Amino acid sequence: MILSKKAFTLIELLVSITIIIILSLMTYLPYSHYQNKAKLKLASREISQSFYEAKNMAISWIKDISSNKSVGLYLTTEAWNSNKLIFFVYPYDIDELLINNVESSQVNILKTKLIQDWININNLNWYDNLLFFFDSITWKSKVYTFTSSWKSEVDLDKIIISFSYKNAISSTLNKQIIYYKNTNIIDYN
Repeated sequence: MILSKKAFTLIELLVSITIIIILSLMTYLPYSHYQNKAKLKLASREISQSFYEAKNMAISWIKDISSNKSVGLYLTTEAWNSNKLIFFVYPYDIDELLINNVESSQVNILKTKLIQDWININNLNWYDNLLFFFDSITWKSKVYTFTSSWKSEVDLDKIIISFSYKNAISSTLNKQIIYYKNTNIIDYN
């Protein structure tokens, strides 16, 4: 009595495993792309929310033991800080010449927020850094830029903040928000 044994050959198994791997890769790549786009969308909401948060903190006059405070939101394109939103606190009566982006006896870091993983700020209207300053008494906002030796006020009403996933060049993995200084409105898609 001869029993016929039926089984798959090694080549048939390899071909079927290869097909399964190719199909799984074809579904993973679009999923990963849409996941990165979702991170960008969430980052744009986080950044715009930080502007409103800084403004609201200044308006509601953050109180500590000594006095009311003005608030500054600092953004930079420097590699080691381009994924951070740094909130600075200033005395309400600070001289405009003393406003800076470094902690001192009058200036403190209130908090630091990290943007989504792998999202970096690439461009701030061609500036290396910007400090969005919200005055607690007059409720006015000003924007400053810094270098190691000087500070200047930015006179633009429309400031474009560009950021991307892993410094991508493709337009689908880049996003921008527009901050209108005079009205404190943020436009993002």
